[in-house]
Amino acid sequence: MPAQPSAPQVRVTVYGSCVARDTMDLAGGDRFDVVAYIARQSLLSAGHDAAARFPADAQIDSEFQRRMMTGDFAGNLEQRLAEAAPETDVLLWDLADERHGVHLFDDGGVVTRSIDIVRVPEVVAAVDGARHLPFGTDEHFALWAPRAEHLRDVLTELGLLEKTIVLQVPWALVTTDGKSTPWSMGTSAREANAAYHRYYERLRELGFTIIELQPLGVLADPEHRWGLAPFHYTREVYEEITTRVFAQLDARREGTGQSGGAGESGAGE
Repeated sequence: MPAQPSAPQVRVTVYGSCVARDTMDLAGGDRFDVVAYIARQSLLSAGHDAAARFPADAQIDSEFQRRMMTGDFAGNLEQRLAEAAPETDVLLWDLADERHGVHLFDDGGVVTRSIDIVRVPEVVAAVDGARHLPFGTDEHFALWAPRAEHLRDVLTELGLLEKTIVLQVPWALVTTDGKSTPWSMGTSAREANAAYHRYYERLRELGFTIIELQPLGVLADPEHRWGLAPFHYTREVYEEITTRVFAQLDARREGTGQSGGAGESGAGE
């Protein structure tokens, strides 16, 4: 019997950080092809150009970190999405990079407060004169909610809205050995999960497809490649996400009458 052809890879654009990206790396195997990765950029930063403030002399560990930081300063989310749209089957969006809030400049520029920024003295100095707006505050949410609606409209125009899956994965309360997870940048897992709640609810109101895992169903892995954190999970969590992603793809194909692999739904839809 001739060998059955393997299913085409699912082409994924990741907007977010470790949750979606680690899912691809740790549980995706050869089933996914990450065609674009947009990280370290809050939705509030998108479209608010602060590129002129980025320090040219910044000493940054990797080219990836530099690209993500300069992209965030430029607020280039929509440009990146437009470039990736023709070859994207799934847009995976996690809200991990929202967790530290943003820096607001008086001239309208916005920069995401990311873990990368706080590790680079030159970049810290560049945002020193800006006002820090913490995630989860009423002001932050009041600014973020209409930006989410705007992003929905952008994704609709790009043909990406129906391909978008939001990952609602709570911060883990405990580790695999039963210990409480450490706080991250002054925030506990319970506090973070409470703060995130209304953001996800807003995305539901806007019609986004959401994969939701429950707090008691996720554990933090002390042996995670990036170290112990409430959002660094066990492999089982990432495998559950991939299972749910494929279930969404199957439901999409059934709804459109497609019978092939996810890759058949690519450009031009």
